[in-house]
Amino acid sequence: PWECEYSYGGERDLHRHYDRCTKNPGHKNFIPVDKLSIEDLPENYRDKEIIDYIRAVSDVTVRVTINYVSDRRPANVPGSSKPYPGYDVRGQQRMTVGTGWVQDVDVDNSCVVGHCKCKECRIACTPEMKFARIRLITAAHVVFDDFEGEHTTCHLFFDRGGTQETCSGVVTLTGMSCVRTSVSEDKCYMYHYTHDLDLARRLIQTVNQMFDRCENVGITQQLICNFKQRLGAQDRQPLLFIVSHPHGCSKQVSIGHFTSVHEFMSHRVSFGYSTATCPGSSGAHVAFPACKVLGFDSKLFPGNGIHRGVSSTHGENYCGGNGGQYTFLLLH
Repeated sequence: PWECEYSYGGERDLHRHYDRCTKNPGHKNFIPVDKLSIEDLPENYRDKEIIDYIRAVSDVTVRVTINYVSDRRPANVPGSSKPYPGYDVRGQQRMTVGTGWVQDVDVDNSCVVGHCKCKECRIACTPEMKFARIRLITAAHVVFDDFEGEHTTCHLFFDRGGTQETCSGVVTLTGMSCVRTSVSEDKCYMYHYTHDLDLARRLIQTVNQMFDRCENVGITQQLICNFKQRLGAQDRQPLLFIVSHPHGCSKQVSIGHFTSVHEFMSHRVSFGYSTATCPGSSGAHVAFPACKVLGFDSKLFPGNGIHRGVSSTHGENYCGGNGGQYTFLLLH
């Protein structure tokens, strides 16, 4: 059910996996982000605010590549007999590819006290005092701990082309630290320290723009939901989109609908959706613009929806959410 992509042959293997994909042959339900247009949205959702929000989410989305499997990975998902990914190859060199996103950036020591904690500064006699800390999120089954974090690379702005090297404007963040994971929630927070303050300020603007556009799209969603209340039940399913790097390729947008909500642990829920995903989509931000309009607890969305995989129970793509109250107003 997990949707990481794995490779022992590097980037060349990833392209082969893309061409031979059995889940989404031809990848017709994926839209290259640089070709996305308002016409790609369902007719009732064709609004500039929504397309701007999708592009803003795309701007913070990163490809996550890990070249080592931690020997600390458990044999099973806690509390179950379900095998945990990577256990059989723990301690080995293997490429794992997923998706993540930039959640926050601290710069000018506003929230970080002391000196830079990047790999170079940790061993330097005079560590850099002017630095920034970039906070990224992915799934715990993508990046498990600090050992894997040290072997993790995140590529920003990989929006077109066959490889990162052929895409102009790609920014590479090598090495993550302070990795904090919750296996039960399948959530990973990790940090990258950088001396590139221009990049940090650019990312601050990008992240703020995403959250601002999320607020703006809520107003549009209210109008859309008021209209859709008059439609048949099948037409009421609200929009849900994902921006990810399927098979490690350049950034793709997939658009679908929220379909279900299930309680899978005490005080936690999982959300099902029809939005297309592939191996490599694990850890992607699951964007559900109507969450506030529909009455979902703000703790659940928009910031904490992480794509996990395909549910073996319900046969749909799903993500996990934190605890909280949830109410679904449109599907009856």
